[in-house]
Amino acid sequence: MVAAIFIASPMAAQTTSKTARIITIDDAVNLALQNNIEIKQSTMDLELLETKNKYSWNSVSPSISASGGFNGQTPLESGSETSFSYSLGASLRLSLTPALRTSMKKALLDYQAGKASLETTKRRIELSVRKTFYSLIYFNDNIEIQQRSLETAKQTYESNKAKYSQGRLPELQLLNSQYNYEKKIPDIENLKRTYQSNIDSFKILLGLGLDDEITLQGKLDDAFNVQFNDTSLETALASIEENATIKNLKQQIAATQNTLQSAKLASYAPSISFSLSESTTGSSKKNPMTGKEAWEPTSSLSYGVSVNVPLDGFFPWSSGKLNVQTAEENLAKLKMNLEQTRTQTTLTVKNSYNSILQNITQLELLKKNEELTQKAYEMSKNAYNMGSTDLLSLQQAEDNLYSARYNVQNQKYKILTSILTLEDTLGLPYGTLGK
Repeated sequence: MVAAIFIASPMAAQTTSKTARIITIDDAVNLALQNNIEIKQSTMDLELLETKNKYSWNSVSPSISASGGFNGQTPLESGSETSFSYSLGASLRLSLTPALRTSMKKALLDYQAGKASLETTKRRIELSVRKTFYSLIYFNDNIEIQQRSLETAKQTYESNKAKYSQGRLPELQLLNSQYNYEKKIPDIENLKRTYQSNIDSFKILLGLGLDDEITLQGKLDDAFNVQFNDTSLETALASIEENATIKNLKQQIAATQNTLQSAKLASYAPSISFSLSESTTGSSKKNPMTGKEAWEPTSSLSYGVSVNVPLDGFFPWSSGKLNVQTAEENLAKLKMNLEQTRTQTTLTVKNSYNSILQNITQLELLKKNEELTQKAYEMSKNAYNMGSTDLLSLQQAEDNLYSARYNVQNQKYKILTSILTLEDTLGLPYGTLGK
């Protein structure tokens, strides 16, 4: 037993020394932006696109090559001498095509699309973090409401035990109050287990380990400070162009315009090629006057310019002409989609705005209902203590009270998530609408 105590003591100290990390909504967002795997992968993709854009001019870089060789020849006949030869060469080729500008533009557009994609990923992760954070806060508030309900049921049961021991209460009412108290215990334990499971999923979203202990700091009441008016709607409608879908369509239009320009240049514009090469060869020969070996080099320089003018684009059945027509049709479709998306987004924003206003009005009614159920519960509790009402009426008043509290918190959570969704639709920084 002594040995077990000495062994267990350091382990217990180690367990208790691990404190939970307190995380606010801003802490959660920062952790996700730094540690989320999907954001890291999108950042790597953007770095590669940035490198390609940086060196997009490499198609105009000249092609340079060098060559060299050495040969020897030894005749098998007697009396013949070995001869040697060498060769050296270098060449340079440069091609100028009209597609150079469009290829550089494509690399730039791809890089800009990568930046937009990374920003979209960050916003989507942040939206998920904020909604999950408030969901967990709302879930925890619900646990607290159920915990208070449990405490109230326990107090009623303890009071009934005292009355029963004094002979002032029938046994059936005591058993009913005991059952009403004990049936709440497994429900609360199940809520706590579900909450812990959701916390673990939230850790993965933040890029934390499952062994990390965290405690969320915040209340729905702290985040709920909404003041919507006509100015809020005007601000929302003025931000339509920041919608992610609209911005993506604009990028697609720019890319399609570049593709159209590239197709036209490939079908009608000439390309020019420059070439330059130099070669030197030499062989060893015996000088008949001196009888010594000597090298006799021979050098040559060649150069040329060629111009290629495509003519297929002038024929309506050619592939070049069809590529131009395809790009023009795709461009026209994208422009129509852009206008339709603007209209649909405007309608979505107006509907969301009106829905939020209705939910805010409904929240005020739910708050008044909570006040009424609170008074009704207090009156039922006093009446029950005086013996003028039964236990069932008290339990019903208690259930109505905690149901009203739950409805208020649920409505607040609903409004907060609706505002976040509207901000995401508009591409606005989260937390700017309704403040």
